[in-house]
Amino acid sequence: MSGAGQGPLELVVVGHVDHGKSTLIGRLLHDTGSLPEGRLPDLEAMCRRRGTVLEWSFVLDALQAERDQAVTIDTTRIGFRSARRRYVLIDAPGHREFLRHMIAGAASAAAALLVVDAAEGVREQTRRHAYLLHLLGIERIVVAVNKMDVAAYDQARFHAVAADLARHFEGLGIVPAAVVPVAARLGETLVSRSDAMRWHRGPTLLEALDRLPAAAAPAARPLRLPIQDVYRRDEKRVLVGRVESGTLRVGDELLFLPGGRTARVLTLEAWGRSPRVARTGDAVGLTIDQPLFVERGALAAHG
Repeated sequence: MSGAGQGPLELVVVGHVDHGKSTLIGRLLHDTGSLPEGRLPDLEAMCRRRGTVLEWSFVLDALQAERDQAVTIDTTRIGFRSARRRYVLIDAPGHREFLRHMIAGAASAAAALLVVDAAEGVREQTRRHAYLLHLLGIERIVVAVNKMDVAAYDQARFHAVAADLARHFEGLGIVPAAVVPVAARLGETLVSRSDAMRWHRGPTLLEALDRLPAAAAPAARPLRLPIQDVYRRDEKRVLVGRVESGTLRVGDELLFLPGGRTARVLTLEAWGRSPRVARTGDAVGLTIDQPLFVERGALAAHG
């Protein structure tokens, strides 16, 4: 099904730190002809100055701290399109310390790409991110088993990682749409097939993404409300954010992530009024019935 006439599919890219998420995105943008004009020469010049090989993750890592440490701190959003549909890719941090950024990045996503290092296999953050995708209600998931070049393109290793993932997913009730072996740094099985992995009979990564069903309209999706700030008004703490999807009503039970604490909505507050309902796209404040310490960067969803 073509994506013509539809909004872009928002796809959050998650996984354990150093498993190659940003590298995969940067190479995918290059291989689909989606890099902005002049970006590749700038990237090559930057890497020459640093005395490093071409680092595709620098395409997205806008913060100087990220380039210096080779780690994604904040989420980055960038659009690209295949021959079949438009996408917005959301590069989410893998470090445990930046879990709030990952949750905020996934708040508006309708699908996910989970990246797993073929050599390291399923790790702590792999399991944690899969669990959070489950809690967020993201059911359209493609898995990229990355760094197959480091694993010597070993078919048995790929199947072992895929089996480990399947066991973990089964406990969450998740069935991935596809599990694809890739070598992102070299661009193998991202857009084109790889001579080194002729044993892979399934889709390329881009083909797997293009086959994902179209996303429901944001208003029809579950509630996602990233908390952008917390104000104190008299004796009240007012949590402020924008409803990314779904509908919020006074009396709703909310689940706050990370942490998994729950509370009910006492009031909704907007400029000069106190609505009973907030819908997708509305900026709103809310008060809750429990003295929870909810910080900026948390995500509210229906309990």
